[in-house]
Amino acid sequence: MSIETRPISDKENRIQEFTVHFWNDRVIFDDKNLPVGQISADVLNLADDRLLSLRRKASETLDFMAKHFFDPRIKKDLALVTAVQDKLNEYQDDVLTFPLYEHLNIDSKLTHNTLTIAFKDFHDEFQRLVIPTTRTYQIYAGFINSICRIPDEIIGFRFYVTKMLDHYFENLKKRNAEHYAFGVYKFFSDKEAQRVLASLLPPIPEYMFMQTREAMIEYNTMPSPDDEKKYIIAERLVFTSIASFLHTDFFRGLMNGNAPRRCHNCQRFFLLSSGYDTCYCNNIAPGETEKTCRKVGAHKKEARKEGKKPSRLEYDRVYNKLKTRRARGKISIDEWNAAVALALEYKDKAEAGKITELELKAIYDKM
Repeated sequence: MSIETRPISDKENRIQEFTVHFWNDRVIFDDKNLPVGQISADVLNLADDRLLSLRRKASETLDFMAKHFFDPRIKKDLALVTAVQDKLNEYQDDVLTFPLYEHLNIDSKLTHNTLTIAFKDFHDEFQRLVIPTTRTYQIYAGFINSICRIPDEIIGFRFYVTKMLDHYFENLKKRNAEHYAFGVYKFFSDKEAQRVLASLLPPIPEYMFMQTREAMIEYNTMPSPDDEKKYIIAERLVFTSIASFLHTDFFRGLMNGNAPRRCHNCQRFFLLSSGYDTCYCNNIAPGETEKTCRKVGAHKKEARKEGKKPSRLEYDRVYNKLKTRRARGKISIDEWNAAVALALEYKDKAEAGKITELELKAIYDKM
């Protein structure tokens, strides 16, 4: 058994080295394919607390490994090695739940026991693993550092791409590859903006958003994702970091006319596919059980055409509901007058910014 990493030509996916196929506007994994750019959009939508939790685990893992494993003064016994393995497994298992990694068929059975098996069955190999002057030690320490950089690489990507999309893409006249190219050019040409953005993040490579990324590329034939009876020539890329993958996924998406866009209703990102131009996603809108942001957006758009504010439309809705109840004798004239006055009061509060539209709708739903 060898602790050293396998050569890059090996096609088995691991956290620190994995293979992805690209073909036309698709990114292809072993058992599924997605529109190119979709994983970038998923990463942009990660909850901040979830990403910060992963970063905290990465820091704790690095610190734990440095104190209990990589320090040659610490005597290694099975209990210590098991504790180190458990700490490492906890972090790696969390990584595998994140976008991209959840689509890779990574066999964690062996990696979950690498250190304990080496300690019990491959004593000489394990000794090289804990001696700082050996190549095995250097490779394994590099592996630990690389997987613990994952949250920082994601944070850096999200930071830069969010700014690019919100400030350089949102005002584009059209949504296609040509106009996306203009947005990218404006973003990287704005030297002052680049300086300010760089100043807001730590000056280490993990946070940098570079125009150049490394990847090994080869071409091979494989069954078409659209028709298994046909074959295609696809690009097979081997990545050694999630930063390199996201860089490729995002820019290949733009080349094919796909771009993440922030929904004007729920503020989450969705992948705007080539040929479409909408500012609303198709997910269930906040505060709704069936209506999508796209339907809610159409409702707001119509309201703007009619010169009505969303709060006015909500007021009209509850007014008509109360009017129907009065006509059916379910409420008295006094109850009707009081309810309408209260509804009007809440509408005014919404228009004054004292309550949100969602809060207004929730109040009206209970009336």
